[in-house]
Amino acid sequence: MATSSRIVFILHGRHRPQGLPEHLLAPLRADFDVDILMTSSADSATRYAREAALSGARWVVAVGGDGTVHEVVNGLMSVPEAARRDVALAVLPTGTGNDFVRSLGSGDSLPGLPGLIGLMAAGQVHALDLIRVTLADGSVRWCNNIGSIGITSDIVRRVKAMPARLPASLAFYSAVSTALLRWQPQPMRLTLDGELIEGRFTCVSAANGRFFGSGLGIAPEAQLDDGLMEVVLIANAGSLDFIRLLPQLRQAQRLTDPRVRYLRGRVLQVEGEPARCPLELDGELAGHAPVRFELVPGALRCLRRQQG
Repeated sequence: MATSSRIVFILHGRHRPQGLPEHLLAPLRADFDVDILMTSSADSATRYAREAALSGARWVVAVGGDGTVHEVVNGLMSVPEAARRDVALAVLPTGTGNDFVRSLGSGDSLPGLPGLIGLMAAGQVHALDLIRVTLADGSVRWCNNIGSIGITSDIVRRVKAMPARLPASLAFYSAVSTALLRWQPQPMRLTLDGELIEGRFTCVSAANGRFFGSGLGIAPEAQLDDGLMEVVLIANAGSLDFIRLLPQLRQAQRLTDPRVRYLRGRVLQVEGEPARCPLELDGELAGHAPVRFELVPGALRCLRRQQG
């Protein structure tokens, strides 16, 4: 690394209260101005990422789970395109799901900070697509992995409502169990690149990446850089039906069920009753229908192993 520049680590303050080990950071300090920023509120990571991009940082590293990555991406995308032309996102996964890293094609996780440094030294930066999400109130959010409406959003809502003292895995499986017992397919009206699709859906997913829900391969053929979303529709499936589909989802295989459709497109509009059609983006609650998903090719530079 011959060029001196700035690298900003943005850490989830609750999950990484001790920060990063100094002996692992030492190799970086010879070539970079290293900043370690700890989040303290829901919007800290977004604000820190925005400030890092505007200050000319070369790398912004999200240290945390999928929620932290989502916030950092939204911070980077909130600056003018010229200000983020030379900045790249990197991810050091320390969360419970780490689904975006799975979607990057790097296995369950990147090989720790030393591996991250190796990728930086090799210049493994690639342009990734993002999904621009226009919410019911007209505001815009960016989705780097998967946005969905239906039972998955209900699971996220239930997880967020549980006491913070509960272990993450216990909270997740408790929320899944409750949602499976209570969720009912909801009527929705979809428009994908001008094609109208109507029905009652258990889940509607607009996928840039392949995985969500801690390793469920809902969109097995999605790619982060092909210029298209994979839209997955699970129509009118009850709780027991959804349970039967889980093993195939765990294997990231296409579901062999007539109620499941796999489509591809650039723009998806979803309409439905707001109270019964909550929206989640990258595992974070983000509002409700109506919502518009639009795939933006090559929107953000990201550290990523060369795909072979």
